[in-house]
Amino acid sequence: MRLLWTALMLLPLTVIAQEVTLLKQKAFPKTVSAGNYSGITWLGASRYAIANDKSPTAGFYLMTIETDSITGELLTVREDTFLTSGLPNRDEEGICYMPESQTVFVSGEADQEIIEYNLQGQLTGRKLNIPEIFKTAYKNGGFEALTYQPKTHRFWTTSEFTLKADGEKPTIERKIKNRLRLQSFGDDLQPKEQYWYESDSTIIKKQKGRSIVGVSGLAALDDGRIVVLEREMYFPKKQIGSFAHVKLYVVNPTLHKPGEILSKTLLTEFRTKVNLTRRSFANYEGICIGPKLADGRQLLILVCDSQNQYRGVLKDWFKTVILPAS
Repeated sequence: MRLLWTALMLLPLTVIAQEVTLLKQKAFPKTVSAGNYSGITWLGASRYAIANDKSPTAGFYLMTIETDSITGELLTVREDTFLTSGLPNRDEEGICYMPESQTVFVSGEADQEIIEYNLQGQLTGRKLNIPEIFKTAYKNGGFEALTYQPKTHRFWTTSEFTLKADGEKPTIERKIKNRLRLQSFGDDLQPKEQYWYESDSTIIKKQKGRSIVGVSGLAALDDGRIVVLEREMYFPKKQIGSFAHVKLYVVNPTLHKPGEILSKTLLTEFRTKVNLTRRSFANYEGICIGPKLADGRQLLILVCDSQNQYRGVLKDWFKTVILPAS
């Protein structure tokens, strides 16, 4: 009887531990300068590399991000240095770390290339061998998302919107889904499996204003699953009432054959906005796997693009999300 009572008492804790936990977004204006942060990757310990799509020259930032090992809460974020090749910025959006080579790969939306840097910010001369079809990306609708998983030995990327070769992209009037090619690459930097991923269509019912729907981030888990960051931004004519709605889905390519449409499961969703009383709007473009918490749950780190703290209204928000222990 006592064992049964103990089990019943522990049941709520078990259920809670299996839920996705959203923690409050935080900004660190004293230690992080205004930017256009578009991608993030974990280098180990409290070190992260972050892409900025409007940095002065091509490269990436190194930042220190401290999180609570029990709660997953953000404690501090500090910008340390900017590392650059000195070449012009390529509208650099996604970034991922390859531990074996101790290098990072950065995707450019302007040239649709994914190139390698060492941790001193210099180009190595290597890049992923991108299939030609990705050259048909719409302007500002190319490679936003990039991730690498050392346990599966796979890079993963996709375009933000449907490629021109595959059809039209969604708009507030055109309530269709993005049909995206989720492309993998091996450690040899050559293309491997490709799958179809369909985003949700716009959630906006009315026809006024402007809506942007697409995939802005990927985070590959060590069990082969991939977390997909879908986000929709809505801007009414006078901006008041603008919002960014984020949905985190998980897909498992290992359960599908290449060329199939991936089934997806919603993990969680949330909305940030600008109105007369709230200025929480955050266009989350970057997501990565961080450390695991003491109880084995997986921490995800998200970073937003504030458009250089647009008009003094937006902030450079960071956010953590906790996944259940697998």
